[in-house]
Formats: sequence, structure tokens, C-alpha cells
Amino acid sequence: MSMKKVGSIEIYELDENLDKYTRKEREEYINELFKQEYQGKEISYLLNGEEIKALINQTTRKNYKAYQHSDKFECRNAYNTRQDIAFSDDYISLISNASHYATRDEKKVGQNKKHKLKNKWHYFIKYIICNEYYFMVIIDILESNSKFIIYSTKLKEVDSPAINRGYTPTSLTTNIS
Repeated sequence: MSMKKVGSIEIYELDENLDKYTRKEREEYINELFKQEYQGKEISYLLNGEEIKALINQTTRKNYKAYQHSDKFECRNAYNTRQDIAFSDDYISLISNASHYATRDEKKVGQNKKHKLKNKWHYFIKYIICNEYYFMVIIDILESNSKFIIYSTKLKEVDSPAINRGYTPTSLTTNIS
């Protein structure tokens, strides 16, 4: 796997050797990475001009594996790409260097006292290209009691012009108008 940066876009090229491993073997390896290497790591983000440190923890690992067929969630290609990037030991690169997109208070239907803790959700995004597909990386961070937890990461396929109108690929066959 290789990753290079062109302007503000990260370009990932997955190794062809990934096909040597079954999806189950990849998931087992990713689980071990989360347990052994990623658990407890903090990733820095800029939130309203201030640096915050978001923790990768058990919740992150549980939600990292989430996959559902819905417009709100990832399509199969996006899910497989995210898993393949993590399998290639590049998960930290995938979730780093994202920009703050939005912040919302946590609201639930029939919210009880437990959920009225003033929890907030912070959403960070960035754009990547992986094996000629264009994705928006969405990172959901939960702020609870002044602690930040990376809750989930998702990829969403996007059209190439949505990424960066000034980016012109040099080795890809896609044309940007």
C-alpha cells in the first residue's frame, strides 16, 4: 500500500497482495490492530481553532466494523476500501488531518436524564482517492464530559469534481470537468 498527498488530497493505492487474504482474515487482523496498536491512541484535530485529542477506544473498534446498507451508511465498495486501508496499517493516516465540518448537540427521541449530559457530536471530513475511486472520509467524534472519543469512521463515494475542482489527476484515467 502506498499513500501520497497531492495538494490537500490523499491518494491511496492498495496493494494487489490483499487478495491473498480472505475477508475474515483481514477482519481478524484489523481487530488485533485495534486491540494491540490503536487502543488508547489519541488523534489531534482542530475544533474552533483549538486542538483537541480524540481517543481511539473500545467504542471506536466496535463502531469501526459497522456496516449497513443505507444511504446514511457506507456502500459495499466504501466499506471494503476502509477495511483494506486499515488492513494495510494506514488507519491512522485515514483518520488524521481531517477538517471540522459540523457540531451538534446529542438529541434522542424520549431523551431521559442520562442523555441530558450535554454530549456533543463533532463531525470531521476529508477527501481521498483510493484505487481510482473518490471518497469523503467522515469521522464522528463524541464529546462527553470534556473527553473526545472517535466513535465511528465511514467512507462515502463522491464524484471527482466534489473533491477538489483544482485537482487534476496525472496517472488516473478519470477526466474532471
